[in-house]
Amino acid sequence: MPYDVSVIIPAYNDERRLPPTLEKVIAFLQTQAYSSEIIVVTDGSTDRTAQVAEAFSSKFPDLKVVSFPFNKGKGFGVKEGMKAATGKYRLFMDADSATPIEFLAPFLDEMKKGNDIVIGSRAMAESKIIAAQSFPRRELAIVFRWLQWAVLRLPYRDTQCGFKLFTGEAAELYFPQVTYDCAYFDAELLYIAYKSGAKISQLPVTWEHDNDTRLPIGFRRSVELFFKLLKIPRTHSRVTMKAIAD
Repeated sequence: MPYDVSVIIPAYNDERRLPPTLEKVIAFLQTQAYSSEIIVVTDGSTDRTAQVAEAFSSKFPDLKVVSFPFNKGKGFGVKEGMKAATGKYRLFMDADSATPIEFLAPFLDEMKKGNDIVIGSRAMAESKIIAAQSFPRRELAIVFRWLQWAVLRLPYRDTQCGFKLFTGEAAELYFPQVTYDCAYFDAELLYIAYKSGAKISQLPVTWEHDNDTRLPIGFRRSVELFFKLLKIPRTHSRVTMKAIAD
């Protein structure tokens, strides 16, 4: 059955981080008047992530676990979750609940103003960072943000916050165009949507860094991200709304 809201949570070896997040998400959704579903996507987890998630179906019957045998990345997980979702609105959020599920309420309000996509931003003046990233991770992010702006020219200072809401139509239109399976899929997605003329709004969020992050840092990863950044405009040089619709 179609739902009003789908919440997609990509998870990788998250048997420890996932239960508190599901507890909070379920408690929130059960107080809402709209119908909702939760989709947990685990790809290549070697721990009990899938079993832990499935156990919550007794508390929330509209919870689905989608499992894959090999790890392909956060982008892959989100894309598969969006594909499995049926919601009129589709949110993806991180397994560590870095941005609390309660922010879904203002995001839905913003969506109803006619937006196709609403993204969380940690870089707005009203945003609140409870626990910041480590110094090297934070400095690398600042440098990369400037490089990204120079290449993509997107009007969003934070493309990587893991809290984004889409209409079902936007999810079905844009996610199939994304080629990256890694955590850098957000920038590619926003580039496609922005060039296609999508209505995108950004809202400040509260965000808390988890030191048990699954995303590594280092010289090699920085170089890989730089080349992925350069590839985005070349891959999608002819992106228009008409081209995607065709």
